[in-house]
Amino acid sequence: MKVSLLFPPTWHPSQPYLSLPSLTGFLHQGGVSDVSQRDLGIELLDTVLTREYAAEVYQQLIAKQRDLERTQTGETGSGSREHYAKVTDSLDRFSYLVDRIELAKDTLRSEGFYDPDAYRASLFMIDKWLEVVSSVYFPTRLTVVDNQFGNYSIYSSKDLMKVIRDEGQNPYLSLFRDRFIPSIVNDRPDLIGVSITATSQIIPGLTLCRLIKEAAPDLHVTIGGSIFTRLVDNIRRCPSLFELADDIVVFEGETALLELVNQLAGKKDYSKVPNLIYRQNGKITVNQPFYSENVNQLPAPNYDGFPLDRYLSPEPVLPVQFSRGCYYKDCAFCALTLDHQNFRQKDPGRTIEELQWLKQRYGARHFFFTDECFALAPTRRLCQQMIEKQLDIKWTCEMRFEKNLSRELLTSMRDAGCLKIVFGLESFNQRIMDFMKKGIKQEWVRRISDDCVDLGIAVHCYIIVGFPTEKEDEALETMNFIVENKKLHESYGFSCQPCLFDLEKEAPIMNDPGGYGIRRIMRPSAEDLSLGFFYEVQEGMTPDEAERLYQYVYGRISEVVCELPFNYAMADGLLYISRAKEGAGQASVAAH
Repeated sequence: MKVSLLFPPTWHPSQPYLSLPSLTGFLHQGGVSDVSQRDLGIELLDTVLTREYAAEVYQQLIAKQRDLERTQTGETGSGSREHYAKVTDSLDRFSYLVDRIELAKDTLRSEGFYDPDAYRASLFMIDKWLEVVSSVYFPTRLTVVDNQFGNYSIYSSKDLMKVIRDEGQNPYLSLFRDRFIPSIVNDRPDLIGVSITATSQIIPGLTLCRLIKEAAPDLHVTIGGSIFTRLVDNIRRCPSLFELADDIVVFEGETALLELVNQLAGKKDYSKVPNLIYRQNGKITVNQPFYSENVNQLPAPNYDGFPLDRYLSPEPVLPVQFSRGCYYKDCAFCALTLDHQNFRQKDPGRTIEELQWLKQRYGARHFFFTDECFALAPTRRLCQQMIEKQLDIKWTCEMRFEKNLSRELLTSMRDAGCLKIVFGLESFNQRIMDFMKKGIKQEWVRRISDDCVDLGIAVHCYIIVGFPTEKEDEALETMNFIVENKKLHESYGFSCQPCLFDLEKEAPIMNDPGGYGIRRIMRPSAEDLSLGFFYEVQEGMTPDEAERLYQYVYGRISEVVCELPFNYAMADGLLYISRAKEGAGQASVAAH
């Protein structure tokens, strides 16, 4: 059996995503050796940032300008006067940008990456070039890490079925058709798996599936990824998705994909495949109960075939996993616990072996733990073994501001190579913390953040503005904890990401919205794939008031926090911190 795994655009261009390497490693372990995997996101970006492609873009812009000179109608939108102006402006900027796009790409892959000015200028240049590329398809806008498709909603199956066929507004149609579909189809795999894990991948991913099915209807196409895990109930009522794929894997995919491969090679009894949603004889079936992996039986992620030298960073930062799920499941706003149904922890020794193997095989020195939250006792054992075995790696992870997160443990983490910890602070107002069921106290936050700074571990804080019943002064207390805490925000590598509260499907708050001051929940009837809801509150800031305050909070925090590189992607910040530590160490040695 031949399996082809595809990761569609778009994701952070500085590091790979963990899903395909995890699946590949498991398939190999299960006896399926003929597995190819491709990160089409970085392949596509690498292609777009070339003079060769620029020549095509120029011809497209000229043709679009001529067409719009004759046919433009209306003030805004596709085919409008605004569209004509965008295309004309792109042609004016074309020669300046085309001379710089390959240099920008090369800078990020070289030592120039570590020059903050060059780093920011390169990303800015790439983003401006993507704006030029996008202008042909206006109002669609491609960016380095995202895409916007005008009035099309990614939460409406009706809109999705339209946009994946819209040649005028969907640039992925021609990009995929010309550059990827022939090689994907001609390889003649028995199964193609498409991993859609972020909302930015929904339209590119479904466009890819549609084109594959159009070019080779007999190829078995399977969709997986956390997006569809959160839409299990919705998928039951959305038969149009099965025009694009034969089936969908939800929750964890390793055993499911292996069993699906076995069934395709044998009796094709899809009822035997765990976590599979499929349509048979016009009926959509969801195989339950949903299966969770034994994490101690999972192999190391396999990055063979990934273009590690094409990511926009000077060296690889590899995602790894120490646990699945979250040991603390009470946070009222969090829907992430749905992705992994229960918390499971790998044996620290097994994780050490994985890290050693990845370091040796791919030359990686930097690792990004994707765990939702590191538990304290296993972390202590993991760090002890890292130190004992002199692993000599640098890494980042996520943790909670736990009462028992001691300075001693943080010291051990630092000595084991931890350079940065990501914390979900959410709020620094004690009432809101308690109302969210965070299970943390202000004094723990102050102590732990101070300890991290003292020990040289960088801190990242996520904060939420607009949790139901939150008042303006309570949100500002959280902002001020960041803005007025010079020790924290002046520490090297500190970052903070404010987020506007979103009432998410499957979040615990949905079990008792009235208890959280929500008096009404609404969802547009057309958005049958919605992951969130509109709502009205009984007290505190309205959603509109919260959004306005969020903009203010974002601006104030941006004044004291370096957004790039530390807030752009954790991989980027990790490399910066590592380089700074190396420089400090060399300076110390020279001084002595």
